[in-house]
Amino acid sequence: MTEPFELLKAEVDLLGRLLGEAIRRVSGERFFALVEEVRLLAKARRQGDEGAGEALWKRVGTLSTEEAEALVRAFTHYFHLVNLAEERHRVRVNRMRAQAETPENPRPEGFLALAQALKGRGLSLEEAEAHLNRLELLLTFTAHPTETRRRTLRHHLEALQGELEEGERTRLEARVALLYATEEVRKARPSVEDEIKGGLYYLPTTLWRAIPKVVEGLETALERVYGKRPRLKSPVRFRSWIGGDRDGNPFVTPEVTRFAARYAREVAKEKVLEELGALVRDLSLSEAKVPVPREVRAGGEGVERFPGEPYRRFFAQIYRKVSQDEATTEELLSALKVAEGGLRAVGLEEVGKSFLRPLEARLSAFGLELAPLDLREESGKLLLAAAELLRLGGVHPDFLSLSPEAQEALLTEELKTARPLLPVGEEPQEEALRVALGALRAWRDKGAHVVSMTHHPADLLSVFLLAREVGLYRPGKPLPFDVVPLFETLEDLRRAPLVLRRLLENPVFLAHARGRGGVEVMIGYSDSNKDAGFLMANLALYEAQEALSRVGEERGLPVHFFHGRGTSTARGGGPAGRAIASLPPRSVGRRLRLTEQGEALADRYGHPDLAVRHLEQLLFHFAQAALGDGVEPKPHWREALSWAGERSMAHYRALLAEEGFFPFFEALTPIREIGELPIASRPVYRHGRVRDIGDLRAIPWVMAWTQVRLLLPGWYGLSTLEELPLELLREMYREWPFFATTLESAAMALAKADLGVARLYLRLVPEALHPLFHRIAEEYLRTQALLEAIFQAPLLHNQRTLERQIALRNPYVDPINIVQVELLRRYRAPGGREDEALRKALLLSILGVAAGLRNAG
Repeated sequence: MTEPFELLKAEVDLLGRLLGEAIRRVSGERFFALVEEVRLLAKARRQGDEGAGEALWKRVGTLSTEEAEALVRAFTHYFHLVNLAEERHRVRVNRMRAQAETPENPRPEGFLALAQALKGRGLSLEEAEAHLNRLELLLTFTAHPTETRRRTLRHHLEALQGELEEGERTRLEARVALLYATEEVRKARPSVEDEIKGGLYYLPTTLWRAIPKVVEGLETALERVYGKRPRLKSPVRFRSWIGGDRDGNPFVTPEVTRFAARYAREVAKEKVLEELGALVRDLSLSEAKVPVPREVRAGGEGVERFPGEPYRRFFAQIYRKVSQDEATTEELLSALKVAEGGLRAVGLEEVGKSFLRPLEARLSAFGLELAPLDLREESGKLLLAAAELLRLGGVHPDFLSLSPEAQEALLTEELKTARPLLPVGEEPQEEALRVALGALRAWRDKGAHVVSMTHHPADLLSVFLLAREVGLYRPGKPLPFDVVPLFETLEDLRRAPLVLRRLLENPVFLAHARGRGGVEVMIGYSDSNKDAGFLMANLALYEAQEALSRVGEERGLPVHFFHGRGTSTARGGGPAGRAIASLPPRSVGRRLRLTEQGEALADRYGHPDLAVRHLEQLLFHFAQAALGDGVEPKPHWREALSWAGERSMAHYRALLAEEGFFPFFEALTPIREIGELPIASRPVYRHGRVRDIGDLRAIPWVMAWTQVRLLLPGWYGLSTLEELPLELLREMYREWPFFATTLESAAMALAKADLGVARLYLRLVPEALHPLFHRIAEEYLRTQALLEAIFQAPLLHNQRTLERQIALRNPYVDPINIVQVELLRRYRAPGGREDEALRKALLLSILGVAAGLRNAG
């Protein structure tokens, strides 16, 4: 039998040859020779041949803009094909491991291992079933500029999946040629509507197929361990921010929010109708052959078709109700259980399991909403809207001039009544109020209302005031959605327990939280990292969760955490299951929310098998963490890490405060050019200001450092740990999952970084600023040496697959980086920004590096 890695190599070789043939046909032999010349020089340079490096640099300097663009496109397409082959490889390996699984040797982080762990903790089958049915893993899809591929490219790559399975050479050649000849860069910046369609793509496709397999996998595992099959619903649900996230995005209007809600519902409705139509076709049981429950007969009354076939009539009636928007998710689930009970009563349990249970699982995951929409707005905008509403209603002429405490007191008093404040028939002219009320009116299938940059209780109470104006709030009653504070910066994370305590002492918010069964709190990984540096941000997030959980316990209310994680390790990325396992003990309850964004969507959900495996790993850790599992850090660990965190933050902030750092950053990295890249609707800088790092959004901050192969936000400042005893660090790494995950995340960033490539970008930086780069390079080497000393092993000692992938990819990413440096030099020269061809080539190079490195932001 051929080894999986050999199959991977064979597929990469095949796709590489087909790409070469496409290059020859589309771009000619001369260009193909150029690609080969650059590829071989880059490979020799990577192997230490300094002469090859110089020759490569000189050759790139002679390229025309058209040649540079074509060269970048060729290497980028190679990475798209390699990514495809690696995805297929992961599917093959996962299937082999699943087939080899036995009760004596369960698959790590798998359903069988979870079932055994639950039994090992002393849970009976009934208790395990109840525990799993209480869990809510809410995955929230967001739009971010790290998924750089056009949907057209995704279409071609997905078609290649099937064509590789069929192995038909002519069709494969044609598809690769189509891929190569397709534009990578969108002609215009995507609208939010484009992002909605693209971001939700995986829900009605691969995830629709995966969810029933998740439920069946859990039930089968429990049956193998306990000897009896339970009945489970999907523990996974979905939410979306796309079309509801207004924080800093002026293009998310109430009309866009209305479109997002309508689009998701239409997609869900179409999928459910497909399923119901299949049931009408398949359940052709004759009442002359099997007894039929009275409820099934009654449910099909009024349907003239299918005489003598009551199940068909039953589901035809349901189909009609769904098509006319007359049914709810709960009614559909109830109908499925009625039909399944009738089948079970006549010995046709397998029919119900095969034909009805998949739809039941999908409805429990997606419902008729697909993914309820969250709203998000920055606290200052909400306070501005509340102030205008209070002014128009004659309550207070200048609400914003009040102290936060006075604002809270005024809002609390005002919310004792149900009166609206706007005069009848009057629409507000002030934009913040008009947009806030318009969004609430347009909002359907409500998720949560997230308040960015939460500082004080009044920030959240302003949502109640606005909701009252549109009829969604009544005094003393909970809102029909969660109001979620988002704590992002270091200062806000440290103040978060105080703010939550004040909120739970406020009669308006307390009544709401009790009615909602707890309070949801979001913590942000991106801005905390940019604000405080890698180590301090991770520690602050950990301590905030501990403290917030204690506040909830004091008030007898659970705190449900919503983790705003990105794809890069700097933004909380990395293996999500292990991240859950490293959360503070007892901070994970029955509900957990995570953001899913950027290229992680394709990586995790591009294939149904990969989607199942990812969800399996998440649920393995979540189900155990929800029981209170976790390692309580020892006091001397806390003391040591707290000291090191402060030192690390000071070290990181000193770099950013260094004279000339912002000009250095803008010269070294393509941050300005990323802002021009038409891959996302949200601006790169906040409020259009460009003064310093504080004005820059966290995602492009990370993406810019990734482009130049430094990945600085994912490790800088960690070297201050070397001031602690090495044996203490090794003890913490062995015994404290949080600390181990933190270090291993940094190791991933260091391993993907490349000082040799990053040094090439110094050609773009004034010489007077070069010492800043040398300082970063020295810090990199110190951090690498420290981690290897703690691990007593190489950086990626426990991630050999990633290590191999980096080694295989580097020689092919290098040429794109080298071309990018030359293109940046030309683009920034006088007249360069007016050269449309040059701009296009440069933007393609940014896409190329992102495709080669993955986890770009």
